[in-house]
Amino acid sequence: MRQAARQMVAVAAVIAALLPVLLALAALPALAARSPVKGTTKHAKPARAHAPGLAHVARGMPLPSQGCPPQLGAARLTGEPWAQQALDVTGVWDLTRGQGITVAVVDSGVDYTPQLTGRVGYMDLTGQGPQDCVGHGTAAASLIAASDARARSMPFYGMAPAAQILSVKVNSGENGYSSLLARGIRAAATAGAQVINVSIQAAGNSAALRAAVSYALSRNAVVVAAAGNDNPGGGVGPYYPASYPGVISVGAVDQTGALTSYTDARTPVSVTAPGENVASAWPGGYNPANQGTSFAAAFVSGVAALVRAVYPGLTAAQVVRRIEATADGTTGAHTGAGMVNPVQAVTAVLPSPAGPPAGRPRAVPIPRAPRANPFTRALALSITGGAIAAAALVAIAAIVVPQGSRRGWRPARRAGRFP
Repeated sequence: MRQAARQMVAVAAVIAALLPVLLALAALPALAARSPVKGTTKHAKPARAHAPGLAHVARGMPLPSQGCPPQLGAARLTGEPWAQQALDVTGVWDLTRGQGITVAVVDSGVDYTPQLTGRVGYMDLTGQGPQDCVGHGTAAASLIAASDARARSMPFYGMAPAAQILSVKVNSGENGYSSLLARGIRAAATAGAQVINVSIQAAGNSAALRAAVSYALSRNAVVVAAAGNDNPGGGVGPYYPASYPGVISVGAVDQTGALTSYTDARTPVSVTAPGENVASAWPGGYNPANQGTSFAAAFVSGVAALVRAVYPGLTAAQVVRRIEATADGTTGAHTGAGMVNPVQAVTAVLPSPAGPPAGRPRAVPIPRAPRANPFTRALALSITGGAIAAAALVAIAAIVVPQGSRRGWRPARRAGRFP
C-alpha cells in the first residue's frame, strides 16, 4: 500500500508540472487566430509616395545654364552674413528644421545650387524652361531652405534647411505680369504648398490676383509677400499681393534695424526682416549683397515653414498671428510688429482661443505600455489558476495519503455519537 501511495504522489506531481504546458498548447490555435502577426506586410496600408497634390510636379533641379544670368555670382562667401547673425535661427533647429513642409517660390525659377540639391520640384508657367535667368528666385529659395554648409567652410544657410522648395516660374525677366503671377499662386496652392513666397510686386490690384490669393488662403496656405520697393523714378505702391488681407506683408530693414528707404510706405507691413546687403546663393555661386523687400520676405517664409512644422494643427491664419505676435516690436512707421523673431515664433507660449496646440510646441509623445490582449490575459490567468490548483492537490495528497496508509485505508473513527 505504501508503494501505491508513493506512486499516487508521483503521478500528482507530474500532472501539476505538465498542466500549464498542456493548457498553453491547447490554446495556441485560438491565440494565433486572435492576435495580430507583427512584421507582415500583406495587409499593410502602402505609404504615400508624395504629398497630396504634388504628384504632377517635376522633380530635380535644372543644371546651370551657360550665360544665364549673364553676371554669375561669386564663388564663395568670405564671412557669416549679418542677417544670419541677427535672426539667430539655429537656436530652434533642435526642435525643427522645417521637415515635411513645402514652400512654393513663385518667382523667376530656381537654378542649380548644391545647398538645395534633392529638395526642389518645379513648374514652369512661362514656357521657357525652369532655369532662373534672373537669379531672383534662386536667391529667395536659398534664404528659405539652403542646407547648412558651415562644415564645408561655407558660412551660409537658409531658415528652414530641411524644407522642400516648389519653384513656380512666372517670369523670365525683371518684371512679370500680374495675370501670370495669379496663375502661379493658384498653381502653388493646388499643388499643396503649405507656404507660398511671393517676392514679386504687382503695382495694380487685379481681380485675378485677388481671387488667387483668396483661393490660396482657402487651401490653408500661408502667403508671404514683399511689401515692395519704391523706385527712384516715381514708382510707388500700394503693391500687391502684399496689400491683401490675410497676407504677411514684409518690409526690409538694414543692419541697424532701421527701415530701408525703399520699403513702400503705402503698403501695409506685417513684420520686417533683413533686406539690405543680404547674402544668398545665386546661379553659379553666391551674391553677397542683395537689396530689397523681396529677400526680407524670403526670411519670413522660412520662419513660417519652421512654425508649420512644429505646430501642424495651426491654420494659416493662426501661423500669421503667431509670427506677428512674436516679432520684436515696432520701431516706427511702416514696420508693423517689428523684426521677425524665429526663436520666439517657434518656442513662445501664447494664449490662444484654439487651446494648447496653438500656444505650445508639439510635445514629444511618450509611448504607453502596450495594452494586453484580452484572450492572452485570460489564458495567463487560467494557467496560473491551474498551476495553483495542481499544487494544492499535491499538498493535500502529501497529507492524506500517508495517513491513509498508516490506517490501512480504513475509515477513521469519529468521536461522539449521532443524535
